[in-house]
Amino acid sequence: MMEPLATMPAPNLATTITVVVGVVLLLAVSVTLGAIGRKKDAAGSFDEYLVGKRNISSTVTACALVASYISGWAYCGSTGIVYSVGFSGMWFAGIWSLLGIIPCCWLAAVKTREFSLKLGSVTVTETIGRRFESKALQTVVALSMLYFLFLYSVGQLKAAGGVWYAITGLSPFWCLIFSLVIVWLYMTLGGYVGTQWSMAFQGAFLGIVGGIFGIWAIIKIGGFSAISAALYMEPQVGPELIKLMRTDLPTVGPTQLFSSVVGILATPIIFFTMAVGFPHNVSRFLGMAELNKKSFWVLISVVFLLAGLPIMMDASSNGLIARMVFGTELLKIKPWGGDLAAPALAGYVGGTPLLTLYVMGLFAAALSTLSGMIFIMSANVTKDIVKLWRPQTEDKTLLRMGYVLMAVFLCLPFYWTLNNPPPLLSIFMGLAAMGLGAIFFFVTVVSYYWKRATKWGAMACVIYGTVMSIYGGYKVLYLKELGMGTLEWMLVCGCGLLYFGVSVLTKPPSATLLAKLFPAKSNS
Repeated sequence: MMEPLATMPAPNLATTITVVVGVVLLLAVSVTLGAIGRKKDAAGSFDEYLVGKRNISSTVTACALVASYISGWAYCGSTGIVYSVGFSGMWFAGIWSLLGIIPCCWLAAVKTREFSLKLGSVTVTETIGRRFESKALQTVVALSMLYFLFLYSVGQLKAAGGVWYAITGLSPFWCLIFSLVIVWLYMTLGGYVGTQWSMAFQGAFLGIVGGIFGIWAIIKIGGFSAISAALYMEPQVGPELIKLMRTDLPTVGPTQLFSSVVGILATPIIFFTMAVGFPHNVSRFLGMAELNKKSFWVLISVVFLLAGLPIMMDASSNGLIARMVFGTELLKIKPWGGDLAAPALAGYVGGTPLLTLYVMGLFAAALSTLSGMIFIMSANVTKDIVKLWRPQTEDKTLLRMGYVLMAVFLCLPFYWTLNNPPPLLSIFMGLAAMGLGAIFFFVTVVSYYWKRATKWGAMACVIYGTVMSIYGGYKVLYLKELGMGTLEWMLVCGCGLLYFGVSVLTKPPSATLLAKLFPAKSNS
């Protein structure tokens, strides 16, 4: 039987200094680009602070979209799940990254910008509210987004904090507080335009580093044949690690995604709906310049090159290599556990240079997604609730309120992550992604194409999806009475049935609005 090749390396002062310098440079470039972008398109109103002047290029939008989509889950948590369960974890961690965010570009890029312009809206939530002529729906959507994005933000902070632990050995408190302060600073400095430019740089950087890390780790360890042979002889579970379906694992709870056909078949649905339905993804298109055929394909190509194969390799192969190298030792390190697999492996196969690049990439992945979500959460309150119901509120008041809310929405996940962190990022964040995707795939993207959709169908979809996510998550994570794959089918099918069924049975939006959003095509 093959024993682990290495243990988790102890923090090294020289390595720590190098990595810290690298991250500081990354953040300095991010903040500088954000400041330049904001100065170039200085916001003249609160609406422009939230969406800019809608002239951001397709290349910048594509890179920012990559940063929004490739979160701490994709860059760190996915490696952790493959490290924990073996080849079968790739269904949920990496294989579907090849499809990844491309459906969002196909289905939502043009329509999001088009609808927000026609409706005069500056947030995804406001677009939904005006699409269905309903303040009540806009408020419910804002509250639902707050819940799901809060859950998702916990995972981002854990990813950022975990990597600081790997290189410094500091307490979880200091690892997390540093991450929190940085995010708040560059969000308040940049606004939408600044955040978009910062995220664009980070998206390009992390995509390139992910590809380098994945390829180098495979070469360094001797290829997939060496990985398979080593995992087969692993002392703990051995041959189970190289199976594409772990039938030895329970078919209820999170492990259903790896242990049954029902769970495995649910994974492409999860990836498709979350790619298209994530509000922090779709919102990247709000400030985009109008697309022509050439710029559309630039958008598609850049997204695939940065968020397709490189991230699949980074997440999937690196998790297997980490299990080969470290055995189960990383699972014993609390509260980080298996989510230490990627940073630990980077140091093992590439020393300080690769570890520095990886940490910079992970920090970019976690904090870019976190910043995008916190920005939306702040706007959900200021624009989609306060301004909606109190339109006389001044822009300066809303701006100050937004700064405070950003800090509040960062402190809440900080407290949760510090005191009761999720065991594995990919599972915890996966549950939030399932709820977001199932709801907003219908309420946002399907609503761009189906005129007959009504506010009552959308309302039923949002309420059902939110309640079922809470109830189902409890049954999956705590009671272990429901499989995670089964929950996905319940969410998607239930949301779809209610969205279409209730819409058919209720009064459609006004003819004036429909004519504005869905103009008749000319026969000429």
